[in-house]
Amino acid sequence: MAPTVTVGERTVTLSPRLAWRAFRADVASMPRALRLWFAFLLVLLAIGAVGALFSINPGDEVFGTRPSFEWGILITAYVFFAITTSGLCLASSLGTVFGIERFRPLEKRHALLALLSLITAFGIIALDLHYPVRLVFGAVLSPSPLSPMWWMGVLYGGYLFLLMIEVWSMFRGHERIHNFSCLLASFMAILAPSTLGAVFGVLAARPYWHGSFTPPSLLMAALLAGISLLGVVFACVVRFRLTGWQRAADLAVPGLRVLLTIALFTALLVIGWQVLTSLYGGVPGLADAMWAMVIGPLAPTFWIGKVLVGLLIPLALVVLPRFYTVKALFVASALTFAGVFVDRVLFVNAGQVVSSTSSAGVATFPYNEYVPSLVEISVVIGAFGFFAFAYTLCERYLDMSEHTGDHLPVLSRWGRHDPHPDDDAHRAYHPPQHAPHAHGPAPAEH
Repeated sequence: MAPTVTVGERTVTLSPRLAWRAFRADVASMPRALRLWFAFLLVLLAIGAVGALFSINPGDEVFGTRPSFEWGILITAYVFFAITTSGLCLASSLGTVFGIERFRPLEKRHALLALLSLITAFGIIALDLHYPVRLVFGAVLSPSPLSPMWWMGVLYGGYLFLLMIEVWSMFRGHERIHNFSCLLASFMAILAPSTLGAVFGVLAARPYWHGSFTPPSLLMAALLAGISLLGVVFACVVRFRLTGWQRAADLAVPGLRVLLTIALFTALLVIGWQVLTSLYGGVPGLADAMWAMVIGPLAPTFWIGKVLVGLLIPLALVVLPRFYTVKALFVASALTFAGVFVDRVLFVNAGQVVSSTSSAGVATFPYNEYVPSLVEISVVIGAFGFFAFAYTLCERYLDMSEHTGDHLPVLSRWGRHDPHPDDDAHRAYHPPQHAPHAHGPAPAEH
């Protein structure tokens, strides 16, 4: 008898021939749209793999950065995924820590998304550093408690450990360990991005980053990123009738709409305050950076990508009663999520667009220029592909039923759906499956 291993609720054979047969049967049982989605994500992963191979050798100048513009889009992507991890935990802590029933359905999915987001962030920064092993040994063998960057590494390393414990305890049913790890992760969700903000805030030579305003603004961006990503995911949960879709439709979706509304309003106030204080605060260099964002080379990205697409349109979609639908929440959340990434691009670029010194002799006038290379772009594309691919696998093969909640009649996983005779949209997207299941009979309803 061939050896087997249990993954989630499935028993997977370790025999290559039987495993290949099971894999083909599983692919055949997928809806066509899901197969196309996997194929698309595999293309993104292939693009990212090519970029990663070119970026490993530090002797090759494959990045678009330069002495006057040292932090590029890889730093932007690292910050984006790192703060998204914190935002997911902050949003879901309303259910896991404070016990608000409306946010209970966020628990399992938020933990998986947060863990995968932080792993993606570590992968990006590893490629940007070329030799990340030296960082690990340096942080352990030569600690520097006075350095915010050292604390950032320590806190995010501990954060990763807590998320792993949280996910393990959640799926293994260790309730007390899960509650304790959730509580610690909620504290870490505040400490870690605040320390990341301090890495930028202590740089006096970069007026746009420098100051005590940067850590809380990074925390605000984290909350907006986490809420918007949960909005995208739970809109898909309801649309495709995934596990827990009824509770998601009744509880999570309305709650996320309220949270997204509050976060968008707050973000607009923060941006307005930041623009006014930067332009008229009298800080040398800060006004120049803000003018570059308002009317300079960064203005189209600021007004169109960040303000209009990332804030105003999503706010209209979640505020106006005529758009109180799951589809509108998906669009608003997706635009907000993209807007947060644009906001991080602006944040990193605005701190470097104005020359702090001309001693290097490489500054351009009146603004520094940076164009990401194809290698950098491919790594970022691969990072998003990896994140979406890994989560799609989790959604398909792991038990996403609530470990604390009511057992409503829900669907078990993609490609294995209970019939919905009154749902024409569901029948159109998921035609009846006549092929036998590759891993035994379909699981019963919860």
